[in-house]
Amino acid sequence: MKNLHLYIYAALLSCFTILWSCSDQEYDDYKKFANGGEINYTEKVDSLKAFSGKNRIMLEGIIDADPKITEFRVFWNDGRDSISVPVTRSGGVDTLSVTIDDMPENIYNFQVRTYDAAGNKSLISNVTGSVYGERYQNTLFNRPVLANDLVNNTLTISYASMDLTTGVIGTEVLLDGASEPIFVPIDSEEYEISDYVVNSSYKYRTLFLPEETAIDTFYTDYVSFTPIPKPILVNASAPFETTVRGGEVGADNRWGTLADWTTNDAAKTFGDPPVGGFDDNENLDAMGQESWGSPLIRNGKIHQQVALKKADYSLRVFVRNGNKLAEPGTKVYLTIVNGDGLPNVDNIENNDAVLGYKRVTATGDYVIDFTSTEEQMVSVGVVTDFTIDQSYWKIMSWDIVVRN
Repeated sequence: MKNLHLYIYAALLSCFTILWSCSDQEYDDYKKFANGGEINYTEKVDSLKAFSGKNRIMLEGIIDADPKITEFRVFWNDGRDSISVPVTRSGGVDTLSVTIDDMPENIYNFQVRTYDAAGNKSLISNVTGSVYGERYQNTLFNRPVLANDLVNNTLTISYASMDLTTGVIGTEVLLDGASEPIFVPIDSEEYEISDYVVNSSYKYRTLFLPEETAIDTFYTDYVSFTPIPKPILVNASAPFETTVRGGEVGADNRWGTLADWTTNDAAKTFGDPPVGGFDDNENLDAMGQESWGSPLIRNGKIHQQVALKKADYSLRVFVRNGNKLAEPGTKVYLTIVNGDGLPNVDNIENNDAVLGYKRVTATGDYVIDFTSTEEQMVSVGVVTDFTIDQSYWKIMSWDIVVRN
């Protein structure tokens, strides 16, 4: 028991010595800081925020109580860099703000203190902020343009979507002769200009904010574009118009010959005189060909001529219905050919006059990309071989768009 008392006494003595040593050191530090008097702190900056910029950053905070504050200082890079900003108090709530320029692109930790005329300072306020520059700029690219549809004097620009995490906010379009650009927000998939001057050019660039509260907008370089007038196919979607109806006798005469399209005799297999190329089954008013208990079709051709500029194009066709389209006895080709008229089905592939084609083997959307190397007239249409019964197709729409 005596030994236990000695151990307890020794432990208490050791703790007391440590506490006295710590208290003595803290008191010395206190005397150094307070110089024998009361410690005076200025008001600490509240609600400190950092706003990113291009090789610069803005810091902003508020003070509302201390009338003695005469300046605040910002420190970064572990205190190796700093800036001092004078403060004139209004007597109420004041916003302290500073923009630090010529900053290398990086992420920074900032410490801010306020000071009065006597040199008293506040506790530290901390904030982290990013400075953006060339590295970020080099990741940016223009919003892709899907199409420039110029019909008469109306230009419709169609845009692709973009990853919003890049900070993209929209596109500026600057027309020839205009002093101010048109802003197209990123959530707009199309923009229409109703008074566009044909054969003129426009420039566009894409805008980015690296952060929602950034003080600087980043821009891609301007890209110039001269829209090509959209080739117009006439009577090119349902309800298709006809020049004559016939075939099945009845109130609606299901079959017909299309207006504004050239249909050869091989494609006219119904009625007397024969008609063909139009099918009103199911009230679709569609373009159609059929061999179903009716004469087979060999090289039935339906086409329309259209003028093209030197440009890249896409032909888009929607085939809604069909039967036996993939069987060996059936051949259906969508095609674009130089000049007036379409080749036979066996002369479409590997034909230098053919600018583009696709064989129809199922229903759905078909897109044929092709290029016109000069201003020229071309024929756009469909060639059909039905050598087995119960074969048919129905087309609901044709369209040509200019690719960029």
